[in-house]
Amino acid sequence: MKNVKKFLNLIISNKKNLEKSLPQLKKGKKQILKGVFAGKNVKIEPNVFFDTSVGEIVVGSDTRIKSCSVLRGPLIIGNNCVINSFAEISRSQIGNVCKIGGEVEECVINDYSNKQHYGYLGHSYVGSWVNIGGGTSVATLKNTYSSIKMGGIDTGLLFLGCIFGDYSKTAINTSVFCGKIIGASAHLYGTVTEDVPAFTSHVAPGQLYELPLEVAEKIQRAMMKRRNLEFSKKDSENFKKLFNETAEERKEAGVKKDKLSFK
Repeated sequence: MKNVKKFLNLIISNKKNLEKSLPQLKKGKKQILKGVFAGKNVKIEPNVFFDTSVGEIVVGSDTRIKSCSVLRGPLIIGNNCVINSFAEISRSQIGNVCKIGGEVEECVINDYSNKQHYGYLGHSYVGSWVNIGGGTSVATLKNTYSSIKMGGIDTGLLFLGCIFGDYSKTAINTSVFCGKIIGASAHLYGTVTEDVPAFTSHVAPGQLYELPLEVAEKIQRAMMKRRNLEFSKKDSENFKKLFNETAEERKEAGVKKDKLSFK
């Protein structure tokens, strides 16, 4: 993946970016509790806990927060989002049209991405149109308590999750080791101990299969249709460009062009 340093910096500077963005984003919103600001048509069910002891919380318009969820600032939640019951979200930036559940800590999650179910996601960057399956968890700490490398860079960090490129997906109960880079439109299954190139299905360590361009486009069409959006000609052109630009990356990683197999 290109621009690893850029995405890594977004994870590292998340807290600073939150503090910078909150004053601007809370303008025009109603303060519903001390330190909690909400846009129009926000629905908050009973027994939601807001913790603003270390930072404010801004909730975008038309967002629904279900009962028994825990939100800890500093925190930004975009428009048209759904926060599921029993979610615990802290010190994160959530984009527009996202569905979030489980535990999310110090993450940047972009528009149209879902992490609806139980599982832990921390200290990570998630692109747009990503779907994280139920039970998926991302490690953020090595057993050796040593600093984590990402893309060959020794970050010097003890806590670091991973980067999920746009359109990537994880199956249920996927486990991702810390510091991993997941390329655009990659599909993950099982335990992921290595970086996964774009347009690649990771079945098991060392078992990598190319996701055909036509399959990736078909999946994206279906995902966009669920949100009443159309996969445009420009979208198709962008997919083709991205697929071609990452071909060498797949070749270097030994990605097979065989039919996907779980044997």
